[in-house]
Amino acid sequence: MSRGKVPRQDGNTSATMTLLYMAAGGWIGQAVHVAAKLGIADVLEGGPKTPSEIATVTGAHPEALHRLLRMLAGLGVFAEDTEGRFGLTPLADGLRSTAPVSLRAFAVMLGDEMLWRPWGELLHAVQTGEAAFPYVFGAGLYDYLSTHPEAAAIFDAAITDRARQENKVVVDAYDWWPDTIVDVGGGQGSLLTAILAHAPNARGVLFETPHVAESAKTMIERAGLATRCSVVGGDFFRSVPARGDLYLMRRVMHGWGDQDAIAILRNCRKAIGQNGRLLIIEHILAPGNAPSWGKMLDVQQLVLTNGGRERSEEEYASLLTAAGFKLRRVILTSSTASLIEAFPVAESS
Repeated sequence: MSRGKVPRQDGNTSATMTLLYMAAGGWIGQAVHVAAKLGIADVLEGGPKTPSEIATVTGAHPEALHRLLRMLAGLGVFAEDTEGRFGLTPLADGLRSTAPVSLRAFAVMLGDEMLWRPWGELLHAVQTGEAAFPYVFGAGLYDYLSTHPEAAAIFDAAITDRARQENKVVVDAYDWWPDTIVDVGGGQGSLLTAILAHAPNARGVLFETPHVAESAKTMIERAGLATRCSVVGGDFFRSVPARGDLYLMRRVMHGWGDQDAIAILRNCRKAIGQNGRLLIIEHILAPGNAPSWGKMLDVQQLVLTNGGRERSEEEYASLLTAAGFKLRRVILTSSTASLIEAFPVAESS
């Protein structure tokens, strides 16, 4: 069978079997999650091993682990040889912690209860238009993370790994000439540190919620950028640091409904100079029926947030106009991220 595809039945892939595997997709996601959580791909870096050998290292039950490995091997994640040993495949390689493009942390997050339980209430979200996350946990995602440090660590590791994978693509796609770059909602600073390494004459300001800002300071210091980059804690619904040349937001807008997104943009408009620029990095939803990671993330936002969504270019243009900006261009990249560049519109007297 073709690795990573729906298995064939009697030489044909029927629509019914394809739909069956889609309907059972939650099983597959949890199986990948468990493999990531146990670090099986890391154990196999030295070569194929038997389920018993893997179980000894990971602390799993040998027979149960064999059944999991057999299922995943049937999907192209791991492969069983004639001696009953399991080894890495191109798909399994992405679960290694040290892989150039590692999805291990992301797979751990996707299978964690903070995501699979709200997804189990997708029907509630679709019927009511309300986020499933607070329906399940009694609090919004970020409030929940602030009181559940283990979940927050899983979330931060996953987001940081995914961000790190697209950093080079984003950095190479843009001319980072400004003197001061203000990264609004910049997380732990992986993108800003990559930009500052690429643009040695630029300075940075990382702006985040206070508890995230504290952890970001460590990353900035480890990158040797403490003298060129300050870290500021605050609330972007109140204000953002002023006098920046470029205001940068990656994966911020998609977490908020239109009115909240406009409020954040207006605070950027108040802080930015007339010659400044705004750069939003997000998915751009395209029309048509083509498979789209952005369309899947759009439903993820429906599940997790009240009002968060992925948007089209026209929808971003509308938000920008409402906040006093004008969309100048959209830069597509080889990753799922697009760069949306805008300029402040002169305020009428």
